[in-house]
Amino acid sequence: MKAKQAGIGMIPTVLILGTVIIFATVGVKLMPIYVDYWTLTRILEDVASEERDSDPTPAGVRRDISGRFLTNRVEAISLRDIKISNDKKGVVIDARYEKRTPLIFNIDAVVRFDDALYVVPRR
Repeated sequence: MKAKQAGIGMIPTVLILGTVIIFATVGVKLMPIYVDYWTLTRILEDVASEERDSDPTPAGVRRDISGRFLTNRVEAISLRDIKISNDKKGVVIDARYEKRTPLIFNIDAVVRFDDALYVVPRR
């Protein structure tokens, strides 16, 4: 009896390769957006948990964030887009935003970050 080898054909190979290329393209396009978001949340967590000598003010918090944005080169969101206000509990930092990036041809990806909301507590 003659053994016949059966492997993957050309059409499945092209489909698998196309799928891998599409996922790799999406990953390459979205990774910088997520890296910027992780940097932003780390900065805001540090500012929110920082020990202060006096009660925080929105201007003081904005100044702290501005310096860290320059140091860490955060470009996904500008300081103007971040809402900083007073609340009963302290200073509220609202950095929720969404980012749009082109993927392929006329297809864009929109990534929304809704959990970037922090409170700098009063003393």
